[in-house]
This record gives sequence, structure tokens and C-alpha cells, in this order.
Amino acid sequence: MKLSSFQITQLKKLISYKGYPEIDVQYEILDHVACKVEKLLEQNPSLALDDAFRKVHSEFGIFGFSDLADSYRKSIEKRFWKNYLLEIRNLFLSYRIILPLLLSALIYQASNLIDDPKSWILFLAGFCLLGSLFLIVKYWRKHSEYKNYAAYLSSNHIFQLLNIGLLCSLYSYQHVYSASFENDPLFVIVLAGIIGFILVWFALSLFTLPRLLDKTMLEIEELKKIYGS
Repeated sequence: MKLSSFQITQLKKLISYKGYPEIDVQYEILDHVACKVEKLLEQNPSLALDDAFRKVHSEFGIFGFSDLADSYRKSIEKRFWKNYLLEIRNLFLSYRIILPLLLSALIYQASNLIDDPKSWILFLAGFCLLGSLFLIVKYWRKHSEYKNYAAYLSSNHIFQLLNIGLLCSLYSYQHVYSASFENDPLFVIVLAGIIGFILVWFALSLFTLPRLLDKTMLEIEELKKIYGS
């Protein structure tokens, strides 16, 4: 028998009660559960929907739907990092590479104008801070709309990247700009190099993260169309 929309909604609620609040995770589990529930109801029409659900849940073993949900979340996370690396590669292979090249030229010229060879770190840190602020302001309003989707939650790695970039921007003044490389030990010099490298990498990432967020949100919208939610 075909499940009604009301029964589908009830199954979603039962899945949520089992500890899976993400909407796309619910649908991933529902795809595996609905067919089994339909067969049980065909065999025994008097069987209550929640009893059929509990029976199906028991068939998944002691961990229930955990393995299925974890597998789905891992696939989302893997896809996120794959898309991130792909966007970085596409940046270098497209005309958009002109933007970071122009940024580099402006920072270089600005450093020469004020006659301070280490001022580039301050200009780069300033760009990273402003770029991070722009992303937070632009996408934060979308948070409430997508926060119940695992696909969006995986994009929180972007905000972790922002956190790293912001910390390095703040530390860059103390450990790079103000550091005396003639008297400091090797550890400080290495630390300064790491901070500088992360800032450059993060500045490049700022040219790709908006495209990555937009792609994630587009995937969620497609998912909404498929399931009508």
C-alpha cells in the first residue's frame, strides 16, 4: 500500500524523536524506512503505523538508524571538502584569479608608499578581517532558514575557517609585524611563517567561500523541491 502524506509526516516525526532532527537526514532515513513500513502494512492492515515503525527500527540492529545517518553526514562532509578544493582549483584556472593578483599588487604598492617592508601583513590582515565580516553579515540571516539541514551544518566548517583566519589576522601584528627576526629564536620565525602562510591561504579562500555557500544553499533548495518541504 502507498503511504499517505499524513503517514509520511508521522514517520518523519518518529524519526525525529529517535534523535535525528536534521530534515535531510530524516528524508535519507525515510527513503529506507518507508518501503519496509508499506510492506508491513500491506501484510497486516490493522497494524498501527508507530508499531510498524518500531518493528522496522528494530531490524536495523541495536544502533538503529545511527549507521545510516552517520554515513549520510560523512558523505555530506566529504562532498563539502571536495567542493572546497575544487573551488580553489577553479579560482587559479579562471579569470577570477585576476582579483587576488590585483589585491597582491595593491598591497605591494601600498607597502612601498609607506616605506615599510613588513606592512603587507597588516594590509593582508585587514583584508581578511573585512572579508570575514562581509561573509558573516551577508549569510547570517540565512542561518535560521537552513540550520535544520545537515547539508548546511556541514558548511559550518566555513565559519571554522573564518575563525582561524580571524585569529591569524589578530596574531599577525604581534608575531609577524612587531616581531624582531634578528633576535627572536627559530620557533618565533617559524610561527611567523605559519601565520603568514595561513593569512595568504585564507585571503584566497575568501574569493571562493561565497560560491561554496551558495552551492550548499542551492542543494538544499533542490532537496526541498524533491520532498516538497
